[in-house]
Amino acid sequence: MIDGAIIVTPTVVDLHPGIPVVAVDPHRGRSGLTTVDSDNMRGATVATQYLIRLGHTRIGFLGGRPDLESARLREEGYRAALVGAGIPVDPGLMRVGGYRPETADLPAHELLTMPDRPTAVFAANDLSAIRTMEVARSLGLSVPDDLSVIGFDNVPESALTSPPLTTIAQPIQRMGSEAIGLLIAMMDGMSEGGTHVTLPTELIERASCRSLR
Repeated sequence: MIDGAIIVTPTVVDLHPGIPVVAVDPHRGRSGLTTVDSDNMRGATVATQYLIRLGHTRIGFLGGRPDLESARLREEGYRAALVGAGIPVDPGLMRVGGYRPETADLPAHELLTMPDRPTAVFAANDLSAIRTMEVARSLGLSVPDDLSVIGFDNVPESALTSPPLTTIAQPIQRMGSEAIGLLIAMMDGMSEGGTHVTLPTELIERASCRSLR
């Protein structure tokens, strides 16, 4: 009963023959489908490099869900930035936050109560970053004076935190418009599908990070 479909963050897509489908940010990454996503690895690399430029070397990482391609790529970007700067990757500074505030709470506590805690945390999404800031406050730590925090996504809440959260923005509106354009091309017979479009991310500097230099 439809001519085509755009599916956002699908886990599994069972295609009906002849119906064009575009997947936006699929959970398991690229497949035979036409897909649109953002450059998760590059965005995470930029986030970690930003903290390194500020003088941080003990940078905690609060990762996403291990079953998601976006989480894997964001961890890969974190690791790549550290290696590129000659900083050893310390598994003791890495935790799984699960992309949700309630699942990020305990890992954030673990990172921030370490005897030699990180001076900065890169959280793989904004909701985990915001919870990290809340945990820091509950432990008597000031952001950014005692702890720098950076997130990923640029959700609306990230600009409303105190202090406002520095983050990596995904081009959500452009991802939607690209998906519509690809779908129309498939419906018009101008494309057979299977196209992969990866859009650039952008560092949004706010006030949750400070320099140690």
